[in-house]
Amino acid sequence: MPSQFAAEMRRGIKDAQEASEAAVAEGRPYEAYLHRARLAELLEMAGRHEFDTAGLVSPEVLAALAEDEAALGR
Repeated sequence: MPSQFAAEMRRGIKDAQEASEAAVAEGRPYEAYLHRARLAELLEMAGRHEFDTAGLVSPEVLAALAEDEAALGR
């Protein structure tokens, strides 16, 4: 049985990704960025807790996250 932490991480990652994709589709780039920022926070937290996120985030959203990081000079 998956832990509560794992279930919440999966749900949060899924929700943030879907919200970002919806905002992009609706032409709201700043809102999409805000959802990706939340997604980035969740992915960082997952990494700290050694939670495997492989396959949870689409390649398109991962590319957008990388672009966000580059734009921020990180």
